[in-house]
Amino acid sequence: MAQPAHRYPSLLQALETRLGSLLRQHGGGSGLLSLTLGTPELAFDRLPEGLNNCSYWARPANGRFLLGLGVTASVEAQGEGRFRALDAAFVEYRRLWQAVDADGLGFQPAALAGFAFGQEGAGDVPNSRLTIPTLLVQRREEICAMTFTCDRGGSPDAVLAGWMTLAGEVVAALDRNAPPSAAVLLQRFSSQPDDAVWLARVARAVTDIHAGELDKVVLARSIRVRSTQPFVPAALMAALATRYPGCIHFTHFFPGGGVLLGATPESLVSLAAGQVVSDALAGTDWHSGRLDDEKSLHEHRLVVNAIVRALEPVCGFLQIPARPKVFELQELRHLRSVIRGTADSGVSLLNLVERLHPTPAIGGAPARRALDWLARHGEIRRGWYSGATGWIGYDGDGEFAVALRCAWLDGNEAELYAGAGIVAGSNPRAELEETEAKLNAMLRVLGGQV
Repeated sequence: MAQPAHRYPSLLQALETRLGSLLRQHGGGSGLLSLTLGTPELAFDRLPEGLNNCSYWARPANGRFLLGLGVTASVEAQGEGRFRALDAAFVEYRRLWQAVDADGLGFQPAALAGFAFGQEGAGDVPNSRLTIPTLLVQRREEICAMTFTCDRGGSPDAVLAGWMTLAGEVVAALDRNAPPSAAVLLQRFSSQPDDAVWLARVARAVTDIHAGELDKVVLARSIRVRSTQPFVPAALMAALATRYPGCIHFTHFFPGGGVLLGATPESLVSLAAGQVVSDALAGTDWHSGRLDDEKSLHEHRLVVNAIVRALEPVCGFLQIPARPKVFELQELRHLRSVIRGTADSGVSLLNLVERLHPTPAIGGAPARRALDWLARHGEIRRGWYSGATGWIGYDGDGEFAVALRCAWLDGNEAELYAGAGIVAGSNPRAELEETEAKLNAMLRVLGGQV
């Protein structure tokens, strides 16, 4: 068993006693077993300091926090059928999965998942992955719980020892204060593609849009920076939580050593008791200008219309705002419309993801033409940037957020990503400035400017 943190020895001892008893009661057989116990002593409201093999997902504004450690079951997929493959795997896990909410708190086990923008490849990470963590730490509003999951065919002693090792790591990590974000010197040493190439690509896109080849295409670029000291994910996430409490926060540690983290303003889709919610986020201002100009409104309408077309065949009712609202995020302002609906019976969260991804907010419109255009012109998006990250609960409810405003960390180096929606009224230089404004949101945090 891991060494208890000094504030929580009684919590760990109680967990070990109760888990041992519950394992004896519910263990054996085949499939998965999840045991959920309340942990009111835990102050879980952040990515803990010192963990280096976990996934973190949070909606602080809604009081929702998830932290997964260990892997009890996992599936990876790529290609045209990747979402269907993940969905089928989750259904199969669910078929032989017993969930015990020992304290009747209403918590349930969940899978954590993420995927890349494109169907094939993703560089150093799986194209798409769904994982059922061995330990899931959860907070909903003011209530915290731990969900422990195992293969029911495993040795009870070995299972309990593994659970307690992970619980000890989490408790010790939460007992530590995240280091304060300190100002560091950042050296910007590369751009992909370079500015001249990207500006030419924007100009070409505008020409092709005027020619009727497509209506919109989103062009991305990345920069690499180097710090004077290694980046600390917990400190960066704490800074992001301070600056962007209304965003969805995420962190994924990958076996190769890299870390993807960010704070995205855009939810791709959520499903809760049959109710569907999807964000249309398009139209950006970064210098207190107007967002009611025709270019911004046109770009936004393309996204709203595409989401509506994707959801109409599987939703019996849709609520579509007449006009977008302005979503303010420090130095950036976006047009946002929240589209709500009621899903038809049997429609899963990953069914909705497959219908929606990629929306014109990250790909373009019409979708197939925009994707073909991007492929022909050498668009490269590394990892899960502009894909999505999210969770699926035992009952099928959950949420995926578009992986934006994020960075890939590797020691003291970071790669940051940003994109701009190109339409008929786009000016290449202004679009470059927009991407710089979006990059600056993460650059400020990496540089310790909270």
